[in-house]
Amino acid sequence: MAIKGLSIPVFGRYHNENGVVTYTDGMVNPHAVSYQISLTAGDNNPFYADNRIVENDVGMFSSGILKLETDDFTAETSKYLLGLKEVTRTYGESKTVTTLVYDDSQKSPVLGYGIIEEHQINEVNKYKAVILKKVVFGIPEDAATTRGEKIDWQTKTIEGAISRSDEVNDKVAHPWKEDAWFDSESEALVFLKAVLGVGVKGSV
Repeated sequence: MAIKGLSIPVFGRYHNENGVVTYTDGMVNPHAVSYQISLTAGDNNPFYADNRIVENDVGMFSSGILKLETDDFTAETSKYLLGLKEVTRTYGESKTVTTLVYDDSQKSPVLGYGIIEEHQINEVNKYKAVILKKVVFGIPEDAATTRGEKIDWQTKTIEGAISRSDEVNDKVAHPWKEDAWFDSESEALVFLKAVLGVGVKGSV
């Protein structure tokens, strides 16, 4: 069993009403290169008796950082993830262009995030849909290198702060992650779109 691929980031706008969490206005980002989740948890609290550990209160999830690398960020994706505003600028002789503005009013929205891992298990491909329930992305660093005789493919990386969801019911209590397994990538994507509200309109 091993992971051998990664594909299709999906995002949805997070809404909480008295512990009922939903996602709307979801979007699918074109391509994934890599992702990594770094976690912070509370300390373990072992209980010793007879000169050994007989019970252990394992540290719980506290927070985390998602590092997502994609091929690029379109203007639409940057606006969505970072809460940027659009401004129409005039230049030249009556030409106009729409710009994305980073200013004091910029505030990244709270989102849900999903992605698909491709695994091989006993010579059969399986697809794991991973969802982080509550993420806020920070402004990514800019970097680029000039093109030479051979193209050096350059990617974009963004980091997001992971926290517990506000969702509380008879099945879950403040989940921060969930995942599900599928026999095909297409079905895993259908699941992510359904959970993260792709095609579901909401107030932005």
